[in-house]
Amino acid sequence: MDLIGFLTTLGPQHWLVLGLILLIAEMASGTTYLLWPAVAAFATALVSLLGATNWIAEVAIFAVLVIALTAFGRPLVERWKRDGAANGLNERSTSLIGERGVVTDFANGAGSVKVRDTIWRAVSEEALEAGQAVQIDSVDGVTLRVKRA
Repeated sequence: MDLIGFLTTLGPQHWLVLGLILLIAEMASGTTYLLWPAVAAFATALVSLLGATNWIAEVAIFAVLVIALTAFGRPLVERWKRDGAANGLNERSTSLIGERGVVTDFANGAGSVKVRDTIWRAVSEEALEAGQAVQIDSVDGVTLRVKRA
């Protein structure tokens, strides 16, 4: 069977199968590269199911949808990944900014501060004394920059 003969036999079930194969491959890879062709195949199956097109129109619809969905959808997914709720998930220290703690030991602009249940190394431009309440301004590695609360 030649390519044109195959394309003329395409029906909605073929587009659905293509969409499912692409979707399964996308789930296995997790890259979002195959998500857009899968969605385009499902949309083309819907158009094909309505029966108002021939194989040339279906292939054109699929091609245009792949390009359009990739061009518009991929940046959206990248933004969602970048701005997602999981930012700072493995950075416990960044969640401490704004928290209050108590100075345990401090001399010459450096010392230690107890925040929640952990003792952290801390620095401050202010003179601090043991037992004084402080607030965390920023975090530099494992060192907290604090000021009086």
